[in-house]
Amino acid sequence: AMEERERHVRAVAKEWWLRCTACSEASFTTHNRCAGIEAPLEEESSHLLSGGMMHEGNACGLLSGAVLSAGLQAARRFEDDATRSAATLHAAVRLADAYPETSGALDCREITGQSLITLREKAQYLREGKGRQCGRLLMKWANRSDVIIDEALTEFEGHDPSATCTNCAVETFKRIASDDELARSGATYVAGLAGGVGLLGRSCAALTVGIIVLSLRYYSALRSHQRDSQLLGLFHEAGFGRFRKRPTALFQEFKREHGSDLCRDIVGREFTSPEDHASFVASGGCRDVIDFVQSRVAEPGRERS
Repeated sequence: AMEERERHVRAVAKEWWLRCTACSEASFTTHNRCAGIEAPLEEESSHLLSGGMMHEGNACGLLSGAVLSAGLQAARRFEDDATRSAATLHAAVRLADAYPETSGALDCREITGQSLITLREKAQYLREGKGRQCGRLLMKWANRSDVIIDEALTEFEGHDPSATCTNCAVETFKRIASDDELARSGATYVAGLAGGVGLLGRSCAALTVGIIVLSLRYYSALRSHQRDSQLLGLFHEAGFGRFRKRPTALFQEFKREHGSDLCRDIVGREFTSPEDHASFVASGGCRDVIDFVQSRVAEPGRERS
């Protein structure tokens, strides 16, 4: 049965790797399908977490995709937002700890051995067959991470999360999403991005959530709800198309304002535990970054919560 399951996961990973534009989207979709979840809009809206967050080379998109799927899986298992949020971050920390054992490193730039920012670098990545390497890594990772998510969420059953559920990613999502967006996927599926993806100190979660919400708006406004073809996806990934305009502007403004897009640079340290992160956010520790993202992304009429 174990071998059969592994074969199934590999087949799902291969299918979505070949269909999706971006590694983060392929990972999110693979993990969802293996858990029996269909969330095409959320999956497509995770595009820009690829290449280590908008190709900046930070935490690998295969890890981010698994972390987001853990959030949707927690939302199905638990009734209230506090438990969902805390359970998701618990799973994300487990995933973040385990990932380098599979991939050899946490960050896209180290795993691929190159930068992916310029068009030339992206072409080199494809030419040298690194895309295939990343696809094989997804097959290996999905088999491992599926089990990690399940175990982490099972451990959380019966926990009282009351002290540990303040979460920068969830706070940001609740503040900037429209009522429709909140009704559709809830705000807690992004909880694992907190503290820079599973408390790793990488891309700021408030910024990442801002980019995800802009992407959700873009894709939900499209008349066609077909997944992007790989061709159109490559066009987007190359940096063309309206799709990237607002997220790119948000990313650049954020870096100018805060000096970095990385959680550990902004906070000045890494968080040691979900409790450490929760008390920091609860005491107003990330208010300025959340306010900044809210001022640029919130729907009119949702300027303050």
